[in-house]
Amino acid sequence: MINNMFIRILKNKILFKCLLAPFLFLLLVSSCAQNIANKEINDPLENMNRSVFKFNQGFDNFVLKPINTTYEKLPRNVKKGISNHVNWASTPITMVNSAMQMEAENLSTSTIKFLLNSLTLGFYDLDPETKYKTRDFGSTLAKYNVPSGPYIVVPVLGPRSLRHFSGDLVDNSISNNPKNYSYNSKLLPTKIISKRNKYSNVLEDINNSQDPYLKAKILYTENRFNSISSKKTIEQEQQNEQDEFEKLLD
Repeated sequence: MINNMFIRILKNKILFKCLLAPFLFLLLVSSCAQNIANKEINDPLENMNRSVFKFNQGFDNFVLKPINTTYEKLPRNVKKGISNHVNWASTPITMVNSAMQMEAENLSTSTIKFLLNSLTLGFYDLDPETKYKTRDFGSTLAKYNVPSGPYIVVPVLGPRSLRHFSGDLVDNSISNNPKNYSYNSKLLPTKIISKRNKYSNVLEDINNSQDPYLKAKILYTENRFNSISSKKTIEQEQQNEQDEFEKLLD
């Protein structure tokens, strides 16, 4: 009886597609996610990267996680204010790179919001409805088709492409001028702790995965692609994945 039912399903093409589609979709999503890490970001330094990744896990477990446990006890509004201030203090980087990328709307929006929130030193967002895309020198290099380079894991800071990390160095050299070097140096630990708290659930998910290193690489690659790509590029990538899915059903 079961054999006959299976044969009827195979002969009925529409029914076969309906039953097979969810399985193929999950398979495609899984394979695409793993292919992104291997295809979009080259990882020739994997052995070294895994060693640094393991060091970062230890640093997180013995240093950042205990600090985060204490930080988590702060009132929600206090944590939100700290996060707002960290984002506000880094807005000039977005303004400079928006100008270099000739994104007039993002430049004007980020500039106006930065000036407005200066009234509260960024601790309170006076215009939460207005959003802009964060820009850095790494995204500027991507805008002008500079290759991403190899995937690297930076001690404490975590996953980066070489292009992204090089951009960080340029951004830091711009923001850490003699006038505000002392303040930005003191703000860095706060920035790390604030971000550690924000992504606690993500880190937990990574550490509980079968291969935390690969999981972190996939998440970084996907998120970085979405954060620096235009809406048109993202839609094209989604369309390409949809086309691959439809080919599997033909």
